[in-house]
Amino acid sequence: MFNIYPIKSVNTKKNTFMKLRNLLLVCFALLSFGAFSQNASVTISPAGTVICEGSTLSAVTSGMTGPFAYSWSTGETTPTIVANVSGPYRVRVTGNTLYNGIRQVSSALVNYTVVIDPQPTIVVRGDVNVCPGDSVKLVGKFRRPYYAYSWNTGQNTAAIYASQSGTYVLTTSTNLGGCNFSNNASVDINVFDNGFQPAITALSPLIACKPAYFSLTADPGFAAYNWSWFDGSPTGGSANTQTNTFLLDGSGGGPILDTSTVYLTVQLGGGCKFSSSTVVRTIREIEVRSQYCGVYNYNSTDSVKAELVLSYLTAPQYQFEFEETGHPGITWTYTPNDRWCRFADVTPTLQPNKFYNIRVRPVIDGVPYCYGGTCQIGIATLRANHSTLSYSERIDGSSVDAQIYPNPSSSEFNLSLHSDLQNTSAVVTITDLSGRLIETFQFDGGENTIQFGKNLMNGIYMVTVQQGDFKNVTRVLKSN
Repeated sequence: MFNIYPIKSVNTKKNTFMKLRNLLLVCFALLSFGAFSQNASVTISPAGTVICEGSTLSAVTSGMTGPFAYSWSTGETTPTIVANVSGPYRVRVTGNTLYNGIRQVSSALVNYTVVIDPQPTIVVRGDVNVCPGDSVKLVGKFRRPYYAYSWNTGQNTAAIYASQSGTYVLTTSTNLGGCNFSNNASVDINVFDNGFQPAITALSPLIACKPAYFSLTADPGFAAYNWSWFDGSPTGGSANTQTNTFLLDGSGGGPILDTSTVYLTVQLGGGCKFSSSTVVRTIREIEVRSQYCGVYNYNSTDSVKAELVLSYLTAPQYQFEFEETGHPGITWTYTPNDRWCRFADVTPTLQPNKFYNIRVRPVIDGVPYCYGGTCQIGIATLRANHSTLSYSERIDGSSVDAQIYPNPSSSEFNLSLHSDLQNTSAVVTITDLSGRLIETFQFDGGENTIQFGKNLMNGIYMVTVQQGDFKNVTRVLKSN
């Protein structure tokens, strides 16, 4: 405020001047007082105290000139901020120097209620797998006093009980302060019936060559619970892991087919139990029946027979594999519809004076299983008066009988020949299993006994005795 003092008059002109001067001083004082008495302020917009999550708060200044610097109670320094949390908000603004020297003002402290967009979750007070006749409590989380709850079951409370299988959906919403928010959460509940059987998944084939390991895993829906496996063995082997491995080695089901029923029991915590089972089977490695092996004078119309396989439900086929001993590693197969392998049906054709290794395996539902051991045979030459026996009689009454003994032998062998062909020499040929010639010699027909093989190394040899049209092949074993 300015103090204005009256001035005494000297004369009329001078008084008039002084009056004008005083009047100007008064006007100036009034103008100056109006300018410097203007209030500088800052407020926060919006003015209402209920806002939606993500709303913008702005600092609004008055009676100040910029540029401005901002300092919010949240630590931010921008003209506007985003409010996501309820609570008090204040802003301080600093501008240029005012006429009255004021540079900084603060807003009032405003308590905002921020309406939060709901992000509901459902907490299962128990387990999603429920025993028959039981129920489980479902609780909606992320609560606010202003939320409304709606379940797809028609219930409108924050928590409900589920007693039936299905998907339970919770919708949480609000329109407080004009904020139209709504979001969903869901959970699947499985209420079992009394006949439920937990799934068993095979991690390996359920039929395999004996001995075999089988890997099984339990229903993944029970990943947090108790499993109990039982393999059906006399010892009662069991395990308490979700995945288990069993060995079937032939001790449980006999020499032909080994079958085991594997049982799975699942327990929901300390509550109800459910059981299921599956069958695993092993198939032995079969061979050509022993009485057909070691025969070296078969003809091309003969047959050999495989051992029996007892498969489950499906009748097996039998696949025979051939390997000519003179060409190891080169094999071919023949698959009849029964256990008999007829040499006349085998392709490529089995050749006379050749030796063959034969193996056989079962084929079940198109799946071949393991080969058994090797059986060796020989195919003899076929002629009009040829006999495949060690003793033969011709049509004209003549006969031949060739015997080799002892067999096996640790030193030498005796070859005894009784023949009516006294004027025909007998030729003896010794080969190994690959067909390589080891030794050959002759001796006179009639009745003779000679020794051979003293210098042979340990091993198996094929001895062929041929006299005229007669031929006899014998497998001998030298073993010191």
